[in-house]
Amino acid sequence: MPKLEILKSNQIDVDAALSLWGDIESYSDALKEFKESIPQKLENLKKMIEEENYSEYAILTHSMKSEAKYLGFMKHAETFYEHELKGKENNGFFIKENFKNLENVAKNILAILADYFEEKKNLLIADDSNIILNFLEKNIKDDYNVLKAQDGKTAIDHIKNNSIYAIFLDLNMPTYNGFEVLDYLKETELTNEIPVIIITGDDESKNIEKAFSYHVLNVLKKPFNDNNIKSSLEAIKNFYEKSNF
Repeated sequence: MPKLEILKSNQIDVDAALSLWGDIESYSDALKEFKESIPQKLENLKKMIEEENYSEYAILTHSMKSEAKYLGFMKHAETFYEHELKGKENNGFFIKENFKNLENVAKNILAILADYFEEKKNLLIADDSNIILNFLEKNIKDDYNVLKAQDGKTAIDHIKNNSIYAIFLDLNMPTYNGFEVLDYLKETELTNEIPVIIITGDDESKNIEKAFSYHVLNVLKKPFNDNNIKSSLEAIKNFYEKSNF
């Protein structure tokens, strides 16, 4: 898909943006700058909420709104504008209750721009077996940036420090097991945002039922093959196609 079509398919008003920026090269440079600024801006907004500094919160969300509009992200700009107004009203209750929505909108922008700049998405594989890690990596490394973990603690560290597209998660691991990683995802409200494929050789139905109680996407039973992996990757793509920011 041509680059501009990636934006247009996500309802970005490319024509309006190009009338402002003049050419694709200038527009792309501005998109890249916007993309690189978003993670830090989100961190700054969180700090302002903690400090209840809503006047500064309004200023920063105003800036995000303006940048989004200049770049054609009109629908996304509406959310930033809403938070700008609530910041001016010093409405901390609304901001705290609805910040997750703003964060999701910002992450949606990042996902669109990752596709635009043809960046590989981070896919985390957590399993204590090197054989499983290497087999999965071999099958997905051409399309994804693979992050690997042989224990639950390392898996959680990857989740904390990276934008994770999807997770292949073994239930039986040292340090923290798979269920403890799922607990972390639940506590941080990421359960419904990051699709999880469970890897297990455990035939006990109670453990599989417990895993599905976390709203995992699918279960990949050992031993699995290339086609099983492809089916899981298709399920992940379908998850994002059906998701709304």
